[in-house]
Parts: sequence; C-alpha cells; structure tokens
Amino acid sequence: MKRRSFLGALPMLASAPAVAQQLPAVRTVTLSPPPASTTVTGTLADTKARGLFYIPGQAGQTMNVMVTSAGNNVVFQVWEPGTTIRANADGTPMLDGKPMHDAGPTDEPAAWVGALPKTGPYLLMAYSRRDAASFTLTIGVANQ
Repeated sequence: MKRRSFLGALPMLASAPAVAQQLPAVRTVTLSPPPASTTVTGTLADTKARGLFYIPGQAGQTMNVMVTSAGNNVVFQVWEPGTTIRANADGTPMLDGKPMHDAGPTDEPAAWVGALPKTGPYLLMAYSRRDAASFTLTIGVANQ
C-alpha cells in the first residue's frame, strides 16, 4: 500500500485567507409611489469600499440618480434586476448581470437618467475613485 504525503499542500493552505472576505450589506432604498425621490448618505473607507443599494423600479419608469461628494470623488453604476453579487479575490464586490446604458463599469457617472427596461430591484453600486469619501445620493423614479 502506497502512502501519500500531504506536506506539499501545506504552503498552499498557509497562504489561503483564514476567513473569506465579507461583502458589504445591500441597503434597500424605499420610494413612495412615483413620482418619488429620496436622499441616501454613506461613507466609503477607501477605494475598495462599496456602497450597495437596491432601488425598486418598474418597466417603463425613468430613474434619475445623482451623487455628490467632496472633490467629486464618488461615482456609481446601475445594474438591471437579476444582477448577482460575489466577492473578488481582494474582497471587493463583483457584479454579474447587465449594467444600464451609460451607467456601467466604464462610464463612472456622477449623474444619470435612464428608462427602466424591467420590473424589479435595480442594483446601484457607489465607490470612490480616490481615497476615503462621504457621499450623498439623490435617487428619483417617475412614470413616463
């Protein structure tokens, strides 16, 4: 009978993180019946931190989002209902789904208006391009 040594696997186990990175909580934004708007505030500890928000929307409505921050440091993305969230190797959220036109990962808007193609919770992710930052999001939804 052959014996196998697992000593070769020890360096790999030692380099693995002891605890998996935890994703930030997703806050649900409450809106009154359209037309409705609300203001949400948040703080980002650094460029890896994310503010995650679910915003209810219905197909055919228009969503308007604007973020303000010192130095215009904070930007956001808006993703369609059904988008899932998982952690990257560095612990930052990775979104799997479809970003809204002009509000995706390569756009980095500070203001956006768009028609909603689906009914459901839209995922908004706010993040800082430089340093720690506090921000204010103004979010509105209206019927067309």
